Amino acid sequence: MKKFVFPFNNGVALVKDDKLCLSFIDSDGHKQICSEKIKSRKGWSIIFLRGLLYFFVGIFLYIKTLFLEENKNSRSEEEQSRAYKRAQNLAYVSNFLLLFAFILLAFLFGFIVLGFLPNYIVEKLLAGSNYYLQSLLVGLFRTVAIYLSFSFLRLSPFMHSLLRFNLSGQQLISDNKTSKASSLNFLNFLVNVCLISTFVVSFIAINVSWIANFFINLAIFLLLTGFVYEILALVEKSKTRLVGDFAFITLWLVYLKPNITQIEVGKVAQIELERNADQKYEKEQVPLSRVFAEMETKLKAADRYEKSDAEWIVATILDVGRAQLKMISNISQEQERKIMSACLRRAKGEPLSSIFGFVDFYGNKIEVSKKVLSPRSETELLVEAALKTIKKQKLQSVLDLCTGSGAIAIAIKKNCQAKVCGSDISKAALAVAQSNAQLNDAEIEFVHSDLFSAFKKGRKFDIIVSNPPYIRSDDIEKLDIEVKDYDPRIALDGGADGLDFYKKIIQNAKKHLSKGGYLFFEVGQGQAGDVSSFMKESDFMDIKVLNDYNKIERIVYGRIG
Repeated sequence: MKKFVFPFNNGVALVKDDKLCLSFIDSDGHKQICSEKIKSRKGWSIIFLRGLLYFFVGIFLYIKTLFLEENKNSRSEEEQSRAYKRAQNLAYVSNFLLLFAFILLAFLFGFIVLGFLPNYIVEKLLAGSNYYLQSLLVGLFRTVAIYLSFSFLRLSPFMHSLLRFNLSGQQLISDNKTSKASSLNFLNFLVNVCLISTFVVSFIAINVSWIANFFINLAIFLLLTGFVYEILALVEKSKTRLVGDFAFITLWLVYLKPNITQIEVGKVAQIELERNADQKYEKEQVPLSRVFAEMETKLKAADRYEKSDAEWIVATILDVGRAQLKMISNISQEQERKIMSACLRRAKGEPLSSIFGFVDFYGNKIEVSKKVLSPRSETELLVEAALKTIKKQKLQSVLDLCTGSGAIAIAIKKNCQAKVCGSDISKAALAVAQSNAQLNDAEIEFVHSDLFSAFKKGRKFDIIVSNPPYIRSDDIEKLDIEVKDYDPRIALDGGADGLDFYKKIIQNAKKHLSKGGYLFFEVGQGQAGDVSSFMKESDFMDIKVLNDYNKIERIVYGRIG
């Protein structure tokens, strides 16, 4: 079953397979969500029958939203004053009177404009002419009248919310690639069913008895409902300009550009659709899917949205693993406040490591500060590649050069039996690294050293790994705020060409590598070729380059003969 969107005056519903998600704005102006498992209907694959299912499911969901908030007041009985209850009762009466007035106007319109007036005009103009010609003109008159009525309704303020939610929902199922609703969207489907059934019923003009007329016309209506669905499905598949222009005749009636809130309401439903647990509507709780939707809006506006970052923020504040988030339906208002506070800091460019004081690196909690470079996710690839070689070659000793926070050394030590040493020129960084090693119960030797200067000439290692500074000096001020303002310059500056540390390490690494030992680097974008050349010139063999998650050459390694 494909994904379907059903718009309402205060929200949207998404239906896919066996799950229904209804996202809406409640009477207090808050975005809410309720979801439930539903029986998967096999009829969605049956031609004509699926059109009837589409129609009745949409009508059922619309009625469901009308009663969703019944008896759902955010105030307790004690808090509800008589004035508040009186105002609430007045609102119910006003809504009832408005609905009654609308029904009365609709009845008068149907009786006069669609009933009496077309027949009267045609009979006066074409008295004695062919019966079917008269029926044809009556059908056209009524169809045009209804079309004009829909055009008038589109301009009415009380329809704007419905039409905006309609486009908001349609953008979800089209991956935001279009600014217009699809031909098969529910409102367009209803408009076409109404127009076509009006014309056909008027043209056929069954006249037996009022009871027989009712059931025959109802049968025609149901038959046309299935037929219209199939026609719109064909239009949706068509890519021709002519078909697209024809579809626009009714499409423009059913959508308006949504605002940010209406877009977020749609996202809440989309996010909830991916979750496993049923979600009950509870006013005093905050739906987690709503929090994710609002975070996405704020972070995208700042061009800093990463789904993994949003999940990490929420999981950290809720003190759960990211895998557990799908099982959490609601959070408290205090938890929401903390999450959105962290989100706003992230939107301003502050890295997650600075917001929380630690990062998760290769499954280890690494505390960070402005004294050390915050470890990046791509550096985990350096660890992964090094561990693969350590285990395959059964290497016994490892040196993590320019260790910084100790993240690389800790990750390697926690995942192999080799002895690990970490070195750095910064005493402040070494203090952080030692603290992290204790925090993660990793036995590591730390040495204060400017590269190899503090190591005796005879001391050798089976493998040296390093993520040295590799940013060009002139490029540091051009870096994103979360790097240049929160990472220490000493951990970034790689000299005029960004390659100073690679040259120095490669020139001296042979003195501290065992025979057949390995040298692993993380490199900056566009530096893999130069670093590979330096290693070849220094007699390194079997040099290989690995890409990161974005297909950028990120890891360079080789072995000494």
